[in-house]
Amino acid sequence: MKKTPTRTISPAALNGASQYRRTTLGNGVRVLTEEVPTVQSFALGIWVDSGTRDEDTEHAGIAHFVEHAVFRRSATRSSKQIAAEFEQVGAYINAFTSKEQTCYYVRALTPHLAHTTRLLADVVMNPAFRESEVEKERSVILEEIKSYDDEPEELVMDMGERLLFGRHQLGSPIIGTADSVAGISAADLRAFHAANYVPEQIVVAAAGNLNHDDVCRVVEQQFASLPSPANTTPAPVRRRSVPRQLTPRRITHHRGFQQAHICCIRRCSGARSAERYPLALLNAVLGDGMMSSRLHQRIRERSGSAYTVYSSLQLLTDCGILSVYAGADAASIEKTDHEIQRELRLLAEGGVGKRELQRAKEQLKSSTIMGLESMSSRMQSLAKAEMEEDGYEDTARTIAAIDAVSTDQIAEAAERYFQPDQWSYVVMLPEG
Repeated sequence: MKKTPTRTISPAALNGASQYRRTTLGNGVRVLTEEVPTVQSFALGIWVDSGTRDEDTEHAGIAHFVEHAVFRRSATRSSKQIAAEFEQVGAYINAFTSKEQTCYYVRALTPHLAHTTRLLADVVMNPAFRESEVEKERSVILEEIKSYDDEPEELVMDMGERLLFGRHQLGSPIIGTADSVAGISAADLRAFHAANYVPEQIVVAAAGNLNHDDVCRVVEQQFASLPSPANTTPAPVRRRSVPRQLTPRRITHHRGFQQAHICCIRRCSGARSAERYPLALLNAVLGDGMMSSRLHQRIRERSGSAYTVYSSLQLLTDCGILSVYAGADAASIEKTDHEIQRELRLLAEGGVGKRELQRAKEQLKSSTIMGLESMSSRMQSLAKAEMEEDGYEDTARTIAAIDAVSTDQIAEAAERYFQPDQWSYVVMLPEG
C-alpha cells in the first residue's frame, strides 16, 4: 500500500497577502483590521467588552436586552429605516451577546464600507430606548425565553452552567429569565448602555478588502463625540469577579420532553492559559466534531445508546467550561451516563496516543485554516484575540503552537481535568 506523502503549508501561504494593523484612537476606542485584498467584501464588527458577567442579579439578561433594543430605533432612524438603509446596499447585519462581550456586525461589499460603518455606529451608539419600543422588544425576548424552554439541549446546558457557577453572573443564562426581563425598564437599558458602551470598552474589528487608515478615519468620525477617559471624571476601574470553585454536584430534573438529556460539565483554565491548545485537542479527541472521536464511536456507533452526543470547550478570559451533552431514550440514559464517565476516565488515566493526537491536530489546524476563508470568522478572531487573549496571533504561529503540543502536555491536562468525579452532572428525565 502506497504511503500518502505529508504536505506542509508554509507560513507565508497561511498568512497570504493579509496584513494586520491596530490603532488606538485618542479617546481609547481600538481599531483592528486585517486587510485581505483577494476578496471583494468585508466584515466589520463593533464589539463592546460587556456581557452577561457584567450584569447584576436583578437585571439578568440586560446586556442581551440592550443588543435587541438598539435595533428598534436610533436617534435618527426607525427600525424600518435601519433595515432599509442596510439592505439597499446589499448589506447583512446581525448581533449577538455572549458571557463577556456584545457584538454588532455588518457584512457588505467594499465600496459600501464607510456608509455601512456609519449606519452601524448610529444604531449601536445612539439608541432611542423609547418606552413603547422597549415594551415591544420585551415581548419578543419573553417569547425567545419560551422557545429556549422548549429546547431541552439549551435548557440542560443552562442548568449545567448554573450548577458550575452558582449565583455568579456566569451561571446566568445570557437571555435572562422571564422574571428578570419583565423587570427591566427603559431607564435601566439607558443606564447600562451609558455605563458600558464607553471608549475604553469598544473595539472595532474589520477584515476584508479594506484600508486600515480609511477604517480609522470613518470610525474616528463616528466615535469622536465619546469623551476620552482623560477628559472625564475618573470612573472606578471595572473588576470582574472571578467565580469561586464549587463542589461538583449531580442533580436530576423531570420535564415534559420525549427524550432524556444529560449535561456533564466542569471548569478549566481560560483563553489566556498555556493550556488552551492542549484543551482544544483533548476536546477534539473526546467529542467535538470528529466522527472518529471517542464519544461518537463509543456511544453512537458501538452501543447505539444515544443519537446525539458531543463535547464542547468554551474559553473565557479567566476560566473555561468543558462540557459533554447527550440526548437518549430514558431507558438508555443511565448507560449513556456510565459510558461518558468511562471515556472521561480513560482520557484521565491513559492520555492520548500519538496517532490519535495527530488526527486531532489535523482537525484543529484544518478548522483554523478554513476559517480564513470567512471574513466574519477573521473579524471575530481579531476581536476575541484583543479582548480575551494576549493579543493578535497570526495563523502561522497558531498552527505552530498546535503542532508543538506534546503527548506529555496532553497527558498532564487530561489527568488534571478529565477525572469524572470532578465533573458536575445534570440529568433531565421525561415526566411520568
